[in-house]
Amino acid sequence: SSRVKMERKARFSLSSYLVIAVVLAGLFAAFSGESRLQQAPVPTRNVQKTPGVSSCSPNKMLPKRNMMKAIGSALFLGAAKPAISGDVLFQSQEAAPVLCTRPKPGKGRPLGIIDVENKEVYERTRCIVGGYTIGDTKYEFQAPDIFQPLTGFFAGGPDPAGTLDMRLETMKYGGNRPVTIVISNGKGNESKEKRPWSGKKSITDLGNPDQFLKTFAPQLVVNEKIATVEEKDGIVYYKYVLYKAAANYNNRKVISAAIYNGDLIACVGLASDSNWEKAKPVLLNVIDSFRIIPNSA
Repeated sequence: SSRVKMERKARFSLSSYLVIAVVLAGLFAAFSGESRLQQAPVPTRNVQKTPGVSSCSPNKMLPKRNMMKAIGSALFLGAAKPAISGDVLFQSQEAAPVLCTRPKPGKGRPLGIIDVENKEVYERTRCIVGGYTIGDTKYEFQAPDIFQPLTGFFAGGPDPAGTLDMRLETMKYGGNRPVTIVISNGKGNESKEKRPWSGKKSITDLGNPDQFLKTFAPQLVVNEKIATVEEKDGIVYYKYVLYKAAANYNNRKVISAAIYNGDLIACVGLASDSNWEKAKPVLLNVIDSFRIIPNSA
């Protein structure tokens, strides 16, 4: 009888183990599905259905191979943690791949830092990014989906002054200031004819990287500077990593800039000392991925 009890106990332990594994697998699948909470809903596409074959939403059914993988992870590795974020593609004059942030009606905007996590002032919505100060030439870059594009400010654009073509922010890297990505034409809403690069075909027409930086940001003073030159699709880019010793200020900047058909387009990443170590590889990847789309003007 003792042997029978031992066998029953063994079967009971195995059953309990399997139940726990299935529960952990369910949690793994749930977390995986929520890894991109900010991603905007993807528009429904027309799908041709084959008669006699039923369809099922991917949100309601986990493929068998994924379920087996989840069970294996639960059995041997434990429940996996979801990824913090994943890179998505931002293209000018196109719908943002994530939900955007705008001021709530009647709330205006408090002075100082824009805290995109302040739900009393801001709300999420779909939006088109870019095309406000750079109307012809198109561009694109990749960034983590935790960056939130701003919209609904001056003339519906991404900033109160109306000087930027695109602006994305996140507080997810810690510190006392947001990490920011902006796209600038260098002179905001100033007439195109007054810009130093108007009519230029390449950024090299404005000199070497040091000479261009003085034209692009004449008031900029930095303590450290790294400048490189890169060419993509026949377009020359000047890239910078800049540091200015200052407190309570976005004193870390990375820049990738190019001129195409007389338009200057600069992708700028900003961080502070309080979050630079975490944000640095992310912002460097952003400017590395930045490119002007040839023949888009």
